[in-house]
Amino acid sequence: MKEANAKEILNRYLEGKCTEEEAALLESWHLSYPLDAVEDIDFDEQVKDLDKVWAALQEQEEPVVKRTRLWPKVAVAAAVTFVAGLGLFFYLQGVKKEEEQVKLASSLLPGKNDAVLTLSNGQKIILNETASGQIAQQSGITITKAADGTIIYNSNVSPGKSQGGKMEYNTIATPRGGKYQLNLPDGTKVWLNAASSLRFPVNFAANERRVELSGEAYFEVSKNKQSPFHVKTTGQDLEVLGTHFNINAFKDEQETRTTLLEGAVKILPFNYRSNLGNPVEVILKPGQQAVLGDQGFNIVKADVGEIMSWKNGMFQFNDTELSSIMRQASRWYDVDVVYEGKIPTIRFSGEVSRSVNAATFLDMLKYLDVKFSIESLGGNKRRIVVSR
Repeated sequence: MKEANAKEILNRYLEGKCTEEEAALLESWHLSYPLDAVEDIDFDEQVKDLDKVWAALQEQEEPVVKRTRLWPKVAVAAAVTFVAGLGLFFYLQGVKKEEEQVKLASSLLPGKNDAVLTLSNGQKIILNETASGQIAQQSGITITKAADGTIIYNSNVSPGKSQGGKMEYNTIATPRGGKYQLNLPDGTKVWLNAASSLRFPVNFAANERRVELSGEAYFEVSKNKQSPFHVKTTGQDLEVLGTHFNINAFKDEQETRTTLLEGAVKILPFNYRSNLGNPVEVILKPGQQAVLGDQGFNIVKADVGEIMSWKNGMFQFNDTELSSIMRQASRWYDVDVVYEGKIPTIRFSGEVSRSVNAATFLDMLKYLDVKFSIESLGGNKRRIVVSR
């Protein structure tokens, strides 16, 4: 609270126009200071235009509304105390609010190994609550949890074989604030980002390997020329023989981005055809990214460092839109993000470890022309409010 605002409240008090809350605050400040303590205050240093305050007090004979007036002997002292002290009061209130904000933001902890594995029979296994060792067995496939938390499928049967001749599927899903690593029956390694899921067969078919992804995952596909590996997402099918790539296919993102790090992949966008009416097929080279969205299908040079930062335990932003940054924060810290007014069209470059809490994450963004506040929604739920 600025000094000028404090004086405005004092003037309204003398005119009988201040609110009950303002009057109570003023009078409580007066009563909190003993007279002898007030007399030691350097009035000239604490309050400017003290003569005007005194003149206003002298001219005020009767209050406009019924209210207990300040004791005459200490009226000026109370006015001085109020103007000087109210500023300190609101300053301390601001400090307290800032401390509360830091506390709330610090309570937003980073993500961790957390996922649910749903077996073909509907059984759900909460992986972060499951001890290491064998956790299930299906159709000749043994599912184990390694000491580092990785889920490993070990096959004891030939590809294409399954009990009853029916293909069985499992699904692994991470919540917001979760991540997980999975080794598929063919040896392919998959890293799932937060708020993602992967549906896959317990035992792959003999002539092809197919999985379905929602969210984001990084794949290191086991090579098998006789059995191409396919990843289906909303809008596209990707085919590989053996390679390393990342797919970002979150539903709250406007585009699906496929980035190739090693080898080669073929992408078939579902709703795109050539001028001759044939399906469009695109072969990616290492360092390229396929971008599929409402605006079309394009191949661009990939910023591999930024794209792979999540898998490497970092947030890395290179001229990244604020809205994209906050969507990543929302998924990783399991927190809602809302905006007051329009979403600011601001870009940011910087990096920070994904192991920090939200307070440190937001501190990274402190030089942006926006403000962040944390609101408690009850229980452990929080939300980040972004404003200008």
